[in-house]
Amino acid sequence: RRAVRNAELKALHTLGLDEQATPDQIKSQYKTLIKRLHPDANGGSRATEDKLREVINAYDYLRTAGYC
Repeated sequence: RRAVRNAELKALHTLGLDEQATPDQIKSQYKTLIKRLHPDANGGSRATEDKLREVINAYDYLRTAGYC
C-alpha cells in the first residue's frame, strides 16, 4: 500500500474514512454520502449543499490522484 499524502488524508477524512480505506470502500462511502446530501433528500439546506460540494471535490481529488 502506498504512503498517504496529507491532501489524500484530508480528502479521505472528508468522506469519513481513514487511510486504510480501500478503493471499493471509498466508492461506496461516496455513493452513500451523495444520496444523503442530495438537495432532494434534505430540503435544500445551504450547509448541506456546501458539504455535498466538499464530498464531490474530495472524491474527484482521490479519483484523479489514482487512489480509487
